[in-house]
Amino acid sequence: QFEYDSANLMAPWRLRTTDSREIDLNFTPFFHRRADTNLILVRTNVSQMIGRYSGRVMAGDRTLEIRDAVGWAEEHFARW
Repeated sequence: QFEYDSANLMAPWRLRTTDSREIDLNFTPFFHRRADTNLILVRTNVSQMIGRYSGRVMAGDRTLEIRDAVGWAEEHFARW
């Protein structure tokens, strides 16, 4: 589950699994890359957020602690 403010994509995000405790990460963006295409019949809007992940990921009986790992998350709309 991605929890974020679509009106303020630079605000912190939370990513987690809803039916288990396997993933619980906070994502803090520091860069927003936006790409828009509008060709009448084809339209896309992409917001690619670059930021840092912190939290935990469980893999079997192991728990991996994540601290300030750089990565990305996206919000994407497409119509064709």
